[in-house]
Amino acid sequence: MICSPPDCRCRACLLDENAALKARLNTPEVEDFARGVVAEAQHQRARFSSDHDAGKSPLDWFWLIGYLAQKAAFAALAGDRDKALHHTISTAAALANWHAALSDQDTAMRPGIAPPAGQS
Repeated sequence: MICSPPDCRCRACLLDENAALKARLNTPEVEDFARGVVAEAQHQRARFSSDHDAGKSPLDWFWLIGYLAQKAAFAALAGDRDKALHHTISTAAALANWHAALSDQDTAMRPGIAPPAGQS
């Protein structure tokens, strides 16, 4: 069979498309703040997900955001512009995920705590 991407739906093309989408999701955006926050929030939800909110508290979110903001500050002090930009975006994305959790929106992000018993 001859493939004709992007319309082809064969297994090989679907696997290639999946790999490309994963790469895009896992590549931080550092120049466009708004786009970067949305992409990073999605990345955080995919990477740190859980089926329920057990164990989350406002202080878990507070410490996560402080930790990420500190990483941004240290990167800026060290002169690592790209890392500082990335960490400002990751901090804002964590705030977006906290906002979603407070708003009872669908978010499965767990802010830096161990998964519930029985989950890995």
